[in-house]
Amino acid sequence: MHDAAALVPQHVVIGIDEHEASLRTIDWVIERDLPSGSRVDVVTVTNGWSTDPRADRALVEAAAARLPDRSHVDVETLVRFGAPDRTLLEVAADADLLVIGNRRQHRLRTALDGWMPERIPTVADLPVVVVPEDWVPVDGDVLLGVDTSTGDAALRFAAEEALRSRHRLGALRAWKLPVTTATGALSVLEDPQLYEDHNRAILADSERLLHLRYPGLRHRPLLEEGDPAARLLAHAPFASLVVVGRRHRTTLGGVFTGSTAHGLITQGRTPLAVVPQRRRELLDR
Repeated sequence: MHDAAALVPQHVVIGIDEHEASLRTIDWVIERDLPSGSRVDVVTVTNGWSTDPRADRALVEAAAARLPDRSHVDVETLVRFGAPDRTLLEVAADADLLVIGNRRQHRLRTALDGWMPERIPTVADLPVVVVPEDWVPVDGDVLLGVDTSTGDAALRFAAEEALRSRHRLGALRAWKLPVTTATGALSVLEDPQLYEDHNRAILADSERLLHLRYPGLRHRPLLEEGDPAARLLAHAPFASLVVVGRRHRTTLGGVFTGSTAHGLITQGRTPLAVVPQRRRELLDR
């Protein structure tokens, strides 16, 4: 019924700079199957004071040249001026997907640049894929973190990425018991079996949605006890992409609250897609 959604043309924006991580964003897009009518914008953002405009133009053109010659895909190169995060989001306002790099092994440099890999996914109105500089392609599942509080936008995105890449979808629901009471005991409502059964039912609901919406999609359920970020990180090395939903729109929330996405961005070597709960209905066309 919805398998054809994977063939819908996409508008992809790639944000690049002069660092190695930018090359990985291009490599990740090369790996994707973009149907006829798709568009890729390769964008760099500069303040216009400390950089040479000719060097900026050469940078985006060299990055775009790495993309294979696809006559059915329109490739544009853009140089924009302003604050990198805000300007990239403005350029991507009408896009389906924004792809940025992550200098995961150079955290000091990332901090000096304003924590861009963490900031942009927390405020974007569209899905953002963060590609680590040390990423190596893996022919593995698309791995979805199942979370009812983020709606089903992440489930839709993950399913359609799995169809697009012809990979299986792994739907992981991780659960853990709350902290014990002051007496050191769990209440009746905190019985481990009840919690496990509840989370099993949540995973089963996701499975039913996948069967109804994407009958041709191969997928497998994963129910595991533990911290969601830790369990996703355990499976991530064997996945081609990890997908999580985003509950809130906040500039620094992920950094200070220890969110699942933040843990995956800072510790994982697998590309991570962060999908906002309220995304534009581009996938329902």
